[in-house]
Amino acid sequence: MTTDSLTDRIDTAAVKAEFTDVYKNRFDSSGVRHLYTTKRQFPLSSTDAIRVGERELHDLTSELENLLGSFKSPKSGLVGNGLYHLTGSVASPRLPSCEDYAKILVLATSRIGAERVADLLAGWIEGKGIRVFSCVLLKGLETKGGMQPIDGLRLVTLSKNGDDLPRSLRLDPHEHMHEQFVRRALLSLEYETVSGLYDPEVVRERFPPRPVSRHVVNPDLSTVSVESLCRAISLETNNHVDWFIHWHDYGDVEAFFLNPGFSSQRKEASTASITSVSVEDLRTCLQTHTLLHRFGALDLSIARWRKSKRSRSTNEQLIELRIALESVLLNEDKGTGEKRHRLATRGAWFLGETFAQRKSHFDTLRNVYDCASSVIHGGTPKVKQGRNLKQDIAEAQDLCRDAILRIVAARRMPDWSNLILGREHFQGDVNTK
Repeated sequence: MTTDSLTDRIDTAAVKAEFTDVYKNRFDSSGVRHLYTTKRQFPLSSTDAIRVGERELHDLTSELENLLGSFKSPKSGLVGNGLYHLTGSVASPRLPSCEDYAKILVLATSRIGAERVADLLAGWIEGKGIRVFSCVLLKGLETKGGMQPIDGLRLVTLSKNGDDLPRSLRLDPHEHMHEQFVRRALLSLEYETVSGLYDPEVVRERFPPRPVSRHVVNPDLSTVSVESLCRAISLETNNHVDWFIHWHDYGDVEAFFLNPGFSSQRKEASTASITSVSVEDLRTCLQTHTLLHRFGALDLSIARWRKSKRSRSTNEQLIELRIALESVLLNEDKGTGEKRHRLATRGAWFLGETFAQRKSHFDTLRNVYDCASSVIHGGTPKVKQGRNLKQDIAEAQDLCRDAILRIVAARRMPDWSNLILGREHFQGDVNTK
């Protein structure tokens, strides 16, 4: 379709339009544009709050009648509006008339310009879905500038003053300068959702509407989720990385919304340190993610290792680390004897290349195991003379991560008997950052 004529008509209509928000404040097109660019809220109750010149509205509606022919009900003349299915009637009417849909285009034009609105509409008429970004703020990670290691995935660190907080992240004014929101890594995954327009006589939605289906834009990211990617990033950076606020960003599509709502998921994501990543680091994380997706035998090990990295008390670190080590080094263990000895022996032979390395690994793993046992049974770690518990915990965490990455890279568990007897040499590619 040719968008030049439509662009001119909605631009002309927007110039003389008047808008009244739910607080009875009135704005012209330039005022609406200012509110939008400064990320201020401008909620409208309905399309009745958009007043357009009679002639301009008639001309625009007449052109839309032709363009939206296949998306109108022949019985009622109402338009199948896919915007409704994103956030409901608060965003956009489900089945507007062509005249009401014209008003929606005028509102969007006042915010982002007629050319962009016409381009989006042309895509929806061609059958394209509405693009949505699944966004999270992360703890434990930062970048130097924006990164896009692969189409459909972006990562950037927000500035310390919070001026670049995305429009879609609606916070209480008192939260804007809070440290948990500024200088955080912002991760986004791009999805395609429902069609922007549909034939209301063919698509008869049930009520309440079914959940909106999302399809990742880049097929290479089809197995990626926020949770799984944080797990892979944690392993590759040797640091606990997790999300703490998750929401959806509709990009320029938000300009079409009468009253953009906001919902988010939040969780406590404690972390003691921040690590920096490069584009190459992110590509390696995606490779590790693929391996983890195909090899799930160490899910418990990884989960407990991450908990040991984020725990702030020594006792919690010891308990979580012991579970992680048992899960990876005593996997499918059928023995009934001294588990601490088998765990330390397997770890030493699996991860050490020389006698000195194996002896060091053996002592570290056994001391951490013993201290964890004393915490479980007595509440206080009993540290052997000459040992530094804090250092042993850090080294055991590194050994646990090393073992996980080696096994995941090989996509199989070692044959422990053959390994210890020297018949098997198990080596995986490990990033020891």
